[in-house]
Parts: sequence; C-alpha cells; structure tokens
Amino acid sequence: MNDAIAHCLKNVLFDLDGEYNTFIDLEIRDGKKVDPSLLKKFLQANGFRNLKIYNVSKVIKLTQNIVEVFTPQEVFNYCLKFIESHYSDFEAVFIEQGEKYLISKKALLGSLKPIEFKKFKDDILTSRHFFNNCFVEVTSNEIKTNFYKDLHKHKKYIFKDAIIDRPFEVRPKELSDFEKFLKLSTNSDLHFESVCTSIGYLLHSFKNPANAKAIILSDVLSQATNEPNGRSGKGLIIKAIAEFINVIEYNGKNLDLKRDKFVYQSIDYNTDLFVIQDVSKSFDFEDLFSQITDKMDVQRKHINKMIIDFASSPKIALTTNYTIPQNTDSYADRKQLILLNNYFNANHKPENEFKELFFVQWDEKQFLAFDNFVMRCIQSFLKNGLINYDDPELQKQNLINNTSKVFIDLIESQYFTNEYYLLKELAAQLEINSNENSVKSKIAMQWLNTYAKYNNFNIETRTSAGVVKFCFLNKS
Repeated sequence: MNDAIAHCLKNVLFDLDGEYNTFIDLEIRDGKKVDPSLLKKFLQANGFRNLKIYNVSKVIKLTQNIVEVFTPQEVFNYCLKFIESHYSDFEAVFIEQGEKYLISKKALLGSLKPIEFKKFKDDILTSRHFFNNCFVEVTSNEIKTNFYKDLHKHKKYIFKDAIIDRPFEVRPKELSDFEKFLKLSTNSDLHFESVCTSIGYLLHSFKNPANAKAIILSDVLSQATNEPNGRSGKGLIIKAIAEFINVIEYNGKNLDLKRDKFVYQSIDYNTDLFVIQDVSKSFDFEDLFSQITDKMDVQRKHINKMIIDFASSPKIALTTNYTIPQNTDSYADRKQLILLNNYFNANHKPENEFKELFFVQWDEKQFLAFDNFVMRCIQSFLKNGLINYDDPELQKQNLINNTSKVFIDLIESQYFTNEYYLLKELAAQLEINSNENSVKSKIAMQWLNTYAKYNNFNIETRTSAGVVKFCFLNKS
C-alpha cells in the first residue's frame, strides 16, 4: 500500500449489556472508499439491528433495551455526524459512498443482525408504563417503580417513543384536577368507577380475547335524545389517555367502514389506541366487530396491506353525540359505554371550572397527582374488570324512545301487577299509526314486553275466544 492512506475512526461504545467498554474501528482505505463490512460492524457495535414489525423489517437502534426506529436516511445522518466529529476530511467521500450503501441499496442495512429480545408487553395481570426516571408496574394489589438499569434483566425491549417525558414517583392519594373533573362528570361512586375502569382498560395493552371491547364515549343527553349535546368532556378523556400511550384519531363524521378501506392507514408499530371521533347517527357499529375481536387489516395507499395480529393490534374507542342503535347480544358483548352527565357543556367548560387548560398549564405537582390517579384507574381495572353503569335517567328515556310517552304514562297510572287487562283496550288508547286493530295490538304487545323487561317483570297472557288479556307479574 505505497500510496494508500489508511485511516481509522474510533468510537468508544457502551456495550449493549452495560458490562464493559470496547473500541470499534471503521477503516477507510485510500481515503476514497468506504469498506461496507467495516461499516456494518460499526453500525452493529453502535446497537443497530433489524427488527420485524408486522412482517416488515425495520432498522432500529438498541440502547440498554430501548429501541428507536431509524429510516435509512437517519442511519446515514448518524454516521455522517460521527464522521464530522472524528474525521471531517473524509466527509465528502462518505457523503458519496455512504449514500450508496445506506440509502440507494438495501443490502447492508438488511444484513444487520436481528434483535434478540422480544417486546416488553403487558400481561393479563400487569400493566407497565415508562417515565423518564423509572418504569411503573401496576397490578391489582400494588403500584411500584423500577429502575431502567434493571430493564436489561428482562431481556425485552421497549420503544423509545413509549417513554413519557416526565418523572414519576408513587405518592399518597392526592386529588388531581382530572379526578375532580371526572367526579363532576359522573353521578355516583358506581358511575365514577365505571369511567375509571374504562380508562384503565384502554391503558392496559394486554388484549384478552374473552373481553375484547370498544369503548364508546358519549353523554347522557345525547344518548337520551339522539341529538348532539357535546362539550361534555369526552375529548378531555382521550387527551388524558394520550398522555400515556400513542393515540391515533380519525374523523368519524359520515364514515362508512364498508367503503373506506384506508381508515386504518395511520396505524403503525407504536399505535396503542385508535379513536374514531364523532361518529354519526348512520354509523354501523357492527362493521367494527372483526377489528375488535380479530386481527386488523391495515390498507395503505400505494403500500402492501399490513396485517396485525389480535394481540398486537391497538384497542379501539369511539366518541359520539348520537345513540348507536344496535342492541343485539353481539353488540353488547363488544362495547363498553362511558357516559358523562353533561355537567360540562358548551356554556360551562372545564377551563371555566378549573381556571386552567388541562395538561397545557399544569406544573410538575399537578402532573404527578394526575399520573398517580391514572395508575390507580389501571389498578381498579385489573382488580375489578370493566364496571358497568346504567344511568337511570337514560334508561327511562330509552324506554320512552322505544315505546311512547303516552304508553308509559298510561301503564304507570292505570295498570297494576297481578291483574289482567284487555290488550285491545290498551291498544285503542295508544297513538299508533295504523287503522288495523291487529297491528295496534301487536305493537302494544311489543311495548308491553319492553316495559316488562325494563321493570324486571314477567308478563303473562291469556287468550279466550280470540280475546287477549295480559298481566304483569313480579319475578320471584
């Protein structure tokens, strides 16, 4: 090598297991040529690996079990920054040669070692959340913090963007403004716990096939009247959840899932929750069933379809100012309704009550109280599961919506349990849009059954010579 100029770029690297330091050389021969084999070693020594995400290979950088996804351009920029710091005379050559190996061609990056760890995921009993000073493990009995230096013992990785950029410590129960907001937005302890466990469900990334549900956020007035009564605080709950996990939102107005095949195209490896905002009266909830309980097909424009298995797919939530009319058993099994009580509305917003913008104007103390409360929400879910709440006002209004106010007033003022009444006479008093007595009687009977179910009655009928009588009976 008479005329050859051999240069050696040295970088002191921290070993992936955190046990020792090592020197790695990136050698440039003749000052003109990047050696791809040494470049590969350099990248691998700096923690660059291949990771398959939904059957698509990604280049990642692994640092003490924390994974950051890199594009080829970002890998190039990483190397260039090193070149600029340690051997600036080689910058022009590297820009020309490095572009070929790292951007134009995919062989070098594609040949990097695969990552040896598995993703750190919640299990059925534990939920984990990562703050900038520690990570938190929540179970039904305990909320405890762990140091990141212990993370490598698990031989699992987390994504860098899963780390919440604020500190955490377990504190005795302090009432945060967000907890106060939820207490004002609910009518009872049971109602409050229903909302809390729903928040906990969405923040627990484990997906139980026996309990796969979409969370639907609405308010009592909208559900009762099927008309918009917004500004109740639904969006604030979604923002609170987004403080902890990666949330993708989609505008659900006029959404038709049968026709719009690109609804889920924004979903990526780090998406934890997919929220369809403001679904309309015409939204067909049953079109979501397969996405809630099975793998998720993600169609992207000009890119191959991505299939996410059930365990790895994001959970789903919806917000709406209208009732969702499907009431089949399969529908009930796939939804959990969060109802807010309209204490907050267009004329009285949370910022009017609390004199601050949530999350934007909070200090560290307020965030710490908020974080501890949300960890308790997760703990409540792990201990109690999803708690249902049936609002009495809404139940009564739904009963009226499914029958008529005239019918309810008539039944409650003139008809009593354990007595038989003529169906024909009842039907004649109702405002039913039909001139046929048989049709009126049939509809009246349907309403009677609805009323009996609402009041937990049995209904008994007797027919003699074509005359039908009915009787409400208390269930034993």
